[in-house]
Amino acid sequence: MYFRDPALSMSIMMRQEPDRFMASARDTGHVLRRCAFLLAFFWLIAAAPAMADNRAPYIPTSPDIVLEHVPSSTDPRVRHFDQLQVELRRNPGDMQRALKLADAYIDYARSTGDARYLGRALAVIEPWMQRKPVPVPVLLTHATILQSRHFFADARKELTSILTRDPGNAQAWLTVATVALVQGDYPTANDSCVHLAEVSGNFMGMLCTAQLRSIDGHAKQAYALLGFIEDPGPKAPATIKAYIEGLMADTAMHLGKSDEAEKHFKAALQWTPGDNFLLADYADFLLDQNRPRDVIALVKDYTQSDTSLLRLVMAEDALHSPRAQADIAQMQARFAAMEQRGSHVFQREQAIFELYLKHDPARSLELARENWSVQRAPQDMRIFLESALAAGKPQAAQPVLDLIQQSHLQDPRVDRLLEQASAAQSNSGATAQTAANP
Repeated sequence: MYFRDPALSMSIMMRQEPDRFMASARDTGHVLRRCAFLLAFFWLIAAAPAMADNRAPYIPTSPDIVLEHVPSSTDPRVRHFDQLQVELRRNPGDMQRALKLADAYIDYARSTGDARYLGRALAVIEPWMQRKPVPVPVLLTHATILQSRHFFADARKELTSILTRDPGNAQAWLTVATVALVQGDYPTANDSCVHLAEVSGNFMGMLCTAQLRSIDGHAKQAYALLGFIEDPGPKAPATIKAYIEGLMADTAMHLGKSDEAEKHFKAALQWTPGDNFLLADYADFLLDQNRPRDVIALVKDYTQSDTSLLRLVMAEDALHSPRAQADIAQMQARFAAMEQRGSHVFQREQAIFELYLKHDPARSLELARENWSVQRAPQDMRIFLESALAAGKPQAAQPVLDLIQQSHLQDPRVDRLLEQASAAQSNSGATAQTAANP
């Protein structure tokens, strides 16, 4: 499950039409139209700033060597960047224009997995970050970027500051809920969803609550709740429809309803083809279903994204493809580059890579444990349990067991791992007792 964070795109919508957005919160039809970008994602992918590198520069040995894939100038999003850049250069002191450009960069990073655009967004808002106090809209964008880089504690500090200054700020409440869910802080997420409903209306409150209920032991309730709004009407934007379908797919998986989950995944991708997080989520579903050929067909055109490349490599490995080893080497090189930059955003993915492609459960467990200190979503629970079991150290995953006991998460895939961990711990205890009493 890849949480989809609606927080960023609310800022885009609210800055473009702030009065109309809030005034329309009482009218579901208006809310749907003004939340077009609100429900785009839960988890932004980013990398930490590059560290200094004193090695000799790399010089290609052939003009056929591809150094980097860059966005096509025919991409309408790239043309939109150009337009926004021109407007900002003409009006360098216009904060609203700067925020529009920053949000466009962040949304592109989200949808493609290209972390460089988060750095560009930071550069755009930097002049306003130097002001005292920092304007609330700028601080919101900055907190969203911190969240995407997994600096959750810093993001929450900034969000607390924002809510102290502006208690009715819907985007801030939504972002707090986002961070709390990622970190397994369900009481805070619930409180934030309640506040969100109060300040932005029932529609957003329902969506926020449904995402929480899908992982806190009330997945059936969440699925029914989402069913009421699955068809928000012909005027609802594609992004809102994709968000609801994606969340329903995740909830159906928690309930063990594979056919329904696949239906919702396909519907979501029809609305937003190529969405980075939907592709990863659906690819994981297909791998669980032992359908590696379908995974390759799904992600083969999106391997500039690290998450998509990892799923491609896993599918190739499952099929014993002759391309697998080369792509494994490419994936390992990407992880090495992240470590050199000091980026730890992809520790979950790296733990998966080490366990299933490098067959190093000890290293996988180390990464899963480090990742757990930052994020505790269901996928993080799963790889922690899998690596602990593979390393023969089921007791190492006790933090996962503790959180599941508190949250009452429903998920057949996690349940099976819990049973294995319990059995392994029982066997370990019996062995120790036998050794003590020969």
